Amino acid sequence: MAVKKRTTLRDKHAKSNTKSNLSGKIAELKEENNGQESDYHENPFLKLSKVTKKDKQLNKSQNFSQKFDSSTLNTSSNISKSALRRRKRNARNELKPKMDELLQNLPETTNVIDPSAAAHKPNDHKSTKFIKSTKASANLPNATKQTGHAKIMTQESKNFTNVLKNPQFRSSPFSALKDAIAQNIQNQ
Repeated sequence: MAVKKRTTLRDKHAKSNTKSNLSGKIAELKEENNGQESDYHENPFLKLSKVTKKDKQLNKSQNFSQKFDSSTLNTSSNISKSALRRRKRNARNELKPKMDELLQNLPETTNVIDPSAAAHKPNDHKSTKFIKSTKASANLPNATKQTGHAKIMTQESKNFTNVLKNPQFRSSPFSALKDAIAQNIQNQ
């Protein structure tokens, strides 16, 4: 006796699934083949990018490096660091003013010199070429500090006693003050 195979619900369901799976896979393959042959797609935003991220980065770096000339970046090892430093130092030295050029460009001063004074000082004409320094004496006491204020007070008290002892001041004080002020202006 041959045993008859029973048909159960599981067997029926498995048979129907395999048929539907095969038909589904065939439909998917057809869609993929059709999609590759034509560039049309229902939603173009869902298409996969054909350029990878690495390719994009490589293209960007190549474009960036092509913008610069090879002369702007010292990538060659033909010039040493010391030579570059030497060139920079020489360029800085060229920018500094040279004393010979300054002396040539300064205007000549014309002063009337007495022949008797010229006999005493033969090199006096060299000193007339330079402009007198406007810098105040650095050894003056500082009036804002207490010790400087004390030194100034002692100097002024000595000057005051000298002025009071002066016979010209005793005879006419205002004319003596006027002369002293004029003399101070000339000394400055």
